[in-house]
Amino acid sequence: MKVRYVLVIIFSIAVITLTNTYTHSSQKAKEQELLPVIDMHAHAFGPSKETYEQFGKCNVVKAVVSGPLERVELWKSNDQDNRIIRGILRHAPDEGGMNVNRFESLVKDGTIEVYGEIVTPLSGTTISDREWQPYLKICEQYDIPVAIHTGGALPAVDGTWTSKSRLHLGDPYLIEDVVVKYPKLRIYMCHSGQEYHEHVLMLMSYYPRVYSDLGYVLWGDPLRKRYAREFLAKAKEAGCLKQVMFGSDQMNRPHRIEMSIEYLNSLDFLTEKDKRDILYNNAVRFLRLEE
Repeated sequence: MKVRYVLVIIFSIAVITLTNTYTHSSQKAKEQELLPVIDMHAHAFGPSKETYEQFGKCNVVKAVVSGPLERVELWKSNDQDNRIIRGILRHAPDEGGMNVNRFESLVKDGTIEVYGEIVTPLSGTTISDREWQPYLKICEQYDIPVAIHTGGALPAVDGTWTSKSRLHLGDPYLIEDVVVKYPKLRIYMCHSGQEYHEHVLMLMSYYPRVYSDLGYVLWGDPLRKRYAREFLAKAKEAGCLKQVMFGSDQMNRPHRIEMSIEYLNSLDFLTEKDKRDILYNNAVRFLRLEE
């Protein structure tokens, strides 16, 4: 009888221990799911509802959203949770009738909070070309971050709007003159250079104030995902992970936000701290949100 009584007590203790362990594990998993994310590379393409739902599902607390000016403003008007940091998509500096005076006015009144994504390869230019300089000078003056597309864009097709596109124009080394010319300018390289990711590493190593976001390489074809793995592994080895930020580049497929986070979390050579820095902490520092 005593033996049976002792066994009952032992079994009860075991059940309580397992229950507490399971509860603790479930709570820990839930806490990890709810950790905040900052998306440095989203676009105001199409209706905003599905992207907002993804922001909520993935706990994206801030997102740099670029697109046509009027589209970004429409998304911002529906932004009840104050997630959106307003960018402006650019292929050429004078696109859409933009000029320097209007640009400065839009910066001063807060309509433009990030200059970019700037996709110079599609217009056959580089960010170091003369026509971009007055805009970059304003960004440095008013401390507006600049998001520059790096790596391949769209293929050149004669007779179309991409006819001037060239792969070599996505080389991150082409922005070095800008980095040197504007020493106070905050710059981040979208897509982490893709096929030029080692050039991104060199720039970040030489210029610690220059950052990158991951964007397309987290959800693209197998080649782009290979770029992501290689870049992140080498950035970790080089001590540059603190300059790498999460970006989804969701475009018109909002589910890519969740896909991108899942792929990043699947990379087992990154520690939980590495992932947390990429998903949140590095962007907090770059955007100076702690201030």
